[in-house]
Amino acid sequence: MKKRGAILVEEVLLLLVAIALISAFALTVTGVVKGAVNEILGFRNATNNFLNGLLDAVKQLVGIS
Repeated sequence: MKKRGAILVEEVLLLLVAIALISAFALTVTGVVKGAVNEILGFRNATNNFLNGLLDAVKQLVGIS
């Protein structure tokens, strides 16, 4: 009975290690995806700001605003 309990404890510990590894991998992937999305959105915002500034400059040159 003692050996059987030791095997059960070992299996539970291995299961916990596997769960921890899967969780760490999932958090890493989530962080990478979140970082990529933030980079894309940041580039989009920078592009929009640049285009808005360019449009304002053209309006001032033309005399619209």
